[in-house]
Amino acid sequence: ALTFAIAIAAYELHQLPVPPFSIGEPARHPIDAMLIAIVIGMVVRNTVGVPAWFTSGVRFSVTSLMAFGIVLMGAKLDFFDVVRTSATALIISVICVAVALGITIWLCRRLGVGQKLGLLVGVGTAICGGTAIAVVAPVIEADESETAFAIATVTLFGMIAVFVLPVLGSLFDMTQLEFGVWAGTSVHATPQVIATGFSYGPEAGDIATIVKLVRVLLLAPVVIGIGIWYARSKRSKQIAHVTKIGKLGTLFPPFILGFVLLALANTLHLLPDFTLHLRDSYLWETHDRHVVLAKLVTALSGFVLTMAMAGVGLGVHLRGLARTGLGALYVGVASSVILAGFSFALLQLVL
Repeated sequence: ALTFAIAIAAYELHQLPVPPFSIGEPARHPIDAMLIAIVIGMVVRNTVGVPAWFTSGVRFSVTSLMAFGIVLMGAKLDFFDVVRTSATALIISVICVAVALGITIWLCRRLGVGQKLGLLVGVGTAICGGTAIAVVAPVIEADESETAFAIATVTLFGMIAVFVLPVLGSLFDMTQLEFGVWAGTSVHATPQVIATGFSYGPEAGDIATIVKLVRVLLLAPVVIGIGIWYARSKRSKQIAHVTKIGKLGTLFPPFILGFVLLALANTLHLLPDFTLHLRDSYLWETHDRHVVLAKLVTALSGFVLTMAMAGVGLGVHLRGLARTGLGALYVGVASSVILAGFSFALLQLVL
């Protein structure tokens, strides 16, 4: 109910007929409702606070609703566009993941940050934020404080990217395609990628989501590789350990399959358009209403994702970062900046 209320408020603010919410003639709305929902959530979380009995609902919005919203987003995508974009995105994503992991681990060693914390920050930055951290943490036997700090660090710098990247994209006069790929390869968590992309434009949002999903696909091989490395490392120290690789559904999120299937259905024109013949009632007069199912599903997706963004904002506790060490914070900001810069440089060469 809380994330639903925030989503409604975000939609209302998004449509306000005053700058900066509406500019130009005809009116354009540059500040996306999802971004507004994140800000409202952060304000609520860090001012009045969120009672403990809201926790389950907020978590449901961020996890289940987020996955459901991404599946529904497939209804507005053409599979041929997915294929064309993903070919380049896969190459860039693989390179960026390798660079981000390598740079983060190297920085952690230089700054004296623990190896496990460095790995967690690295995979969170390189692949998909808190999701990747949550999957890798049990594989390398990270404790709760390391896991919590890594998630907080990656979330913070991912949130900063949501606001900074669209401004930089405008300064560099990037196209929708260029910015979509840049956001998809540079921003950490999936909700942040979606918010960043759609803040720049609808096409950039679609492309950023596709690129991000391609990047998430790399989670499985990376986690398996880390698990094998960690098991061998422990054996070399003669410490018994059974690596927990995790379930297939964890390594390969089911929402990716749902997203692709719905995009394929839209590509093959399996989502019908139809006409509703409405009879006289207390609510309306007799008339026909044409319905494009793909657009209806897309609209529902946008609202569901806005609720998920509200949950993301409600989970950002800024004061909690004050109790953590500065070393990992330095690593987080450095790896985020390097990843964004490296991805931008690759785009100039590839696109």
